[in-house]
Amino acid sequence: MSFFEELKRRNVVRVGVAYIIIGWVLAQVAEFAFENFGAPEWVLKTFVAVLLLGLPLALFFAWAFEMTPEGLKREKDVDRSQSITARTGRKLDRLIIGVLVVAVGLLLADRFVFETAPNSTEVIATSGQQSIAVLPFANMSEDNDHFADGLSEELLNLLAKMPELKVAGRTSAFEFKGRNDDLREIGDALGVSYVLEGSVRRSVDRLRITAQLIKVEDGFHVWSDTYDRQMADIFDIQDDVAGAITEALKLRLTSVPDRPTENAEAYALYLEALAVIESIDGDHRPAIELLDRAIALDPKFARAYEAKAIAYWNVTAFTMAADRAQVLVYNASRRALELDPSLVGARAFAATSDPEGWSWLKEVLALDEAVTAEPDNPQTLSALAYDLMTAGYFREAQGVARRHVEIDPLSLNSNWNLSKSYYALGEDEQADQVWDRMIELGYADAYAAKVFSRIVAGEFEQAIELGEQSVRLYGNLPADFRSFVENASDPDTGRDFLVEYVNDEVSRATNFLEQINPRRWLLYFGHIAEYWDAIEELDPPGSKSWTNAENLEHLGMIHHRTGFVRHPRYREYQQKYRMADLWNQRGGPDICSKIDGEWVCD
Repeated sequence: MSFFEELKRRNVVRVGVAYIIIGWVLAQVAEFAFENFGAPEWVLKTFVAVLLLGLPLALFFAWAFEMTPEGLKREKDVDRSQSITARTGRKLDRLIIGVLVVAVGLLLADRFVFETAPNSTEVIATSGQQSIAVLPFANMSEDNDHFADGLSEELLNLLAKMPELKVAGRTSAFEFKGRNDDLREIGDALGVSYVLEGSVRRSVDRLRITAQLIKVEDGFHVWSDTYDRQMADIFDIQDDVAGAITEALKLRLTSVPDRPTENAEAYALYLEALAVIESIDGDHRPAIELLDRAIALDPKFARAYEAKAIAYWNVTAFTMAADRAQVLVYNASRRALELDPSLVGARAFAATSDPEGWSWLKEVLALDEAVTAEPDNPQTLSALAYDLMTAGYFREAQGVARRHVEIDPLSLNSNWNLSKSYYALGEDEQADQVWDRMIELGYADAYAAKVFSRIVAGEFEQAIELGEQSVRLYGNLPADFRSFVENASDPDTGRDFLVEYVNDEVSRATNFLEQINPRRWLLYFGHIAEYWDAIEELDPPGSKSWTNAENLEHLGMIHHRTGFVRHPRYREYQQKYRMADLWNQRGGPDICSKIDGEWVCD
């Protein structure tokens, strides 16, 4: 008898086929059950691994043993004339057919029951978290499109409050404004299954809003509606759209959002201001003017005051002195809290801008609280990641930045914080990967970051090649970059060359960032004492400027690889801004340890 015939006689082949089919069915059932019970991904992987390991054991037992009327026996101990393997084989055949029927039933159910039919008007809920992107609504009015953008953003904020729904961040969703990209490309870029899009036409006090929910996978319109209403009905429209989406996606609307104001005109101004804050870099005075008009119409409009705090925060270092902006941020956020103590953003801004009681400890604790209250808010995630990095908690900042990237994958801030956490931890390959992704997205700062990292490492030729590419594409570095690096890196004349270059650039600066950026070349090329001399012009003794502190400390921790934090003057700075209070409460940062009761960083 051939070996294959012996395998068939002992039912080894039948046992193998039956085991594989039963294992597949069990894996499908387990996947469904584990996802619905919220089991970690490793549980399913372990279950499948155990099933795979069981196959060779099943084949071995089928070969070596036989089931007899007297029980399980070794095959060699069974008299061939008494063997019942043929009868067992027929039972196995029936088992295989039965399990195949179950397997085909599961496949059909997955295809036709658990997925929406093309002509269905509702979506059957699937396991796991649903995901959606709110694309900017098209403006069909004759005036500017700030109101349409603001409405889109407010709908995004409403949906983001649902814990069962993952909502793509505003920055990433608005990347597709005015474009006609394929829905599948949008879904892949943002990591979502559905998109909400529409249009807005506003004429005096009349609104015409269309909205449609589309499934990315097949372009199927799950839900759509048109609203012809008075401007005063804007709140009802928002509630209706959010309610329709939750119903279509079989989600639970946990609560009806409060109306921030009963004045529709004030609310329209507020929506326009939100769009201006998000769309303009640096000069947020138009947003502040819109918010002042909204507050004049409704002096108790708490969220308008909160938005003013954000706008003042953003003008710092661009169009207003830091100390003046700090007071305005604090006053606006405190007024917002007086009107509505539940506003998480206002509470964080009040703590982080207090002119009398500001400290790193208060700022980080306030942002911790804000992220705990709103764990998917891109703004607070970005701020917390930045502050954790600033304070030296690089690994913790990396986790926050990863969450931010997941929500807002096309955002400069989310990717920037993630790349800097990698760099600070010495994970250069991962940092380069994120910088390369940012370059593909068109972010010039990523090129500069790669250049700086090479200069700090002494890899000047690589820095020159990258810098020349960046100059050609963006013009964001010194024009003759090769000559600049060669002069700056000269061991005999480099220091004097950089000091002259920095003084010349600073003399032409019009804002704080234009003053701080040239000084960084001293740090990158290793002239740390000269960097301290230059930086103290911005942060003189006795000053506790809010923005200066952030920028200087941020540089110190992120670029600890330059040796900056080992300089004696760094300890003086650390004491001035009471960093030890934060470290004592939270534990030491990644690069610092306590020696003889003092924090020492390296």
